[in-house]
Amino acid sequence: MKKVLSAIGLIFLLNAGIAAAQQPPASARTTANPAAGTIEPNAIRDAAMRVVIAIDAGQAAKLWDEASTVTKKSVARDAFVAGINKGRQPLGKIATRNWLSVRRQFGDGQALPSGLYASAEFLAEPAGKAPVRELVSFRLDEDGTWRFAGYAVQP
Repeated sequence: MKKVLSAIGLIFLLNAGIAAAQQPPASARTTANPAAGTIEPNAIRDAAMRVVIAIDAGQAAKLWDEASTVTKKSVARDAFVAGINKGRQPLGKIATRNWLSVRRQFGDGQALPSGLYASAEFLAEPAGKAPVRELVSFRLDEDGTWRFAGYAVQP
């Protein structure tokens, strides 16, 4: 259980009002001006949607492979995949999914590793089950590229 929590611990910090941003698998890229810290909210939302679609398709390992260096340093690949699968698999097929918010936050190095983060939150309605919230987070890495930082499911 501790491995699962550490695998997605960064996401819980982000969900507490802190946020994140990235470059998910292959087609999910965001645009930003790293110098100014500007983020196009629709790009974050769209990239996050591509991430949840990849998770729906069982591609959590691929997401970790392309994740932020902060994510890779904080959790091993197998623990990350197990944590995502544990949160997502019980939901089954998602009947509908709608975005709720897009946020950004600067990590101060204490509660969250230093850097610029962005996240998108969705309301997902699994077929025949209660709705849940999904949070997809991204981080602007040192090379100026937004990369996937994490995913969490919450009631």
